[in-house]
Formats: sequence, structure tokens, C-alpha cells
Amino acid sequence: MVKPKIQSRSKYSKNYFEPKKINEKTLKIRAEEFLASGTPASYATQVALVLILLSGVVVLGAVPGLTVAARGYQRSKGYTSRDFANATGNLRRGGYIEESIGDNGTPRIRLTKKGEAYFQKILFDDVQLPEPKKWGGKWTFVLFDIPVQFSKAREALRWRLKALGFYQYQKSVWVYPHPCEKEILYVADYFGVGKFVEILSVDYLSKDKELKKHFGIK
Repeated sequence: MVKPKIQSRSKYSKNYFEPKKINEKTLKIRAEEFLASGTPASYATQVALVLILLSGVVVLGAVPGLTVAARGYQRSKGYTSRDFANATGNLRRGGYIEESIGDNGTPRIRLTKKGEAYFQKILFDDVQLPEPKKWGGKWTFVLFDIPVQFSKAREALRWRLKALGFYQYQKSVWVYPHPCEKEILYVADYFGVGKFVEILSVDYLSKDKELKKHFGIK
């Protein structure tokens, strides 16, 4: 069982940067995508945390026992009740969840602030851009003009765009050969600068030879 770890310093910036809290609707959409992704990131401990949120914990503050919430997912993915029991123990010991007994005697679980931060990090690290086998003929441009007081977030966003496979077209202009608006907006919101980011879909560039060569497009 892999225990959750929280880094004290962001790997996306030389200076410490604390991501902003993302709205609940976006988190739930990303949580559902995470569970459906089948990526190596889907360890039982991480899955357990995601399931807690999908059961309404952020909105309601408490949910029924984790085994009940996880039942449908564990059947389809092969996780056992013991896996989730161990996962719950890891989360509790790490201070990511708090458990209590409801008025009707039902065990309840809720995320702590530390748990919410870890949950956001799981979803952020799991962001992947689409890579269709056939190019659709459109470029996705990401442009941003981020104020100087958000310089750490700006540098973190640049680092992440590069890590995701974007090509730096100009200083604050990046390009990718496939649609990826929702993924980039999630990343920008994670860094708290979504309102300063513009995303364009372009189907014609007078000079695209270098871009096509970079992305292997014929």
C-alpha cells in the first residue's frame, strides 16, 4: 500500500507556492475522470480519497462508511474491502480524514483541510493531455498576461505547460496540436490564475512548418 506524501515545497516553482482551492463542481468532474483513467496513480489510498469526495463529503461535510461508498468501484477495478480498510487507516494516520459516529450510529468520514489539499494534488498530477493518432487540423493556443504579484504562479504555470508537452510559441504564448481546453483551465485554476488565461482554437497558421516538425505532424 502506498502511503500519501505531501511535499513541503512545490516542484513546479523554485519558491513555495500554495495552490488555490478549486470549486467543487470542477473537482468532482476531475475526480470522475481520475477514476475512469486507469492510470498508475490510481492506488487504493488515492482512490479512497477521491471516492470520499464523490460521495458528497465536501458539500455535506460527512458521508456513510467508505466501504459502502467504494462498493461499486471496487467490484469493477478489483479492489477488496481490505484494500480500502488499509487505505482508510493510512488516510487517518496521515491526518487526511476524520471519522465520527452519526446520530443514527453510522460511521462517517470527512476530509480535513490537509486531505482536501492532497486530493487536489492527486487530480493535478493526474492531468494528461489527449494525444489522438490522427491530427484534427487545429492548434490550441494558451495565452496569459499574469500580474507581477502572481509571479510564482506564472512560473509554475509555464513549467507545467512545458511538462505537459506544449511548445513555447512566444514568451507567454504556448501551443499544442490537439483540443485540451478543460485540462488547461483546470491547471490554471489550480495555480489560481485561470482568469488571466485565454485559450484559442486555430485552424490556420501562415507559418506552421516548425510546429509540425516539433510535434511530428506530416
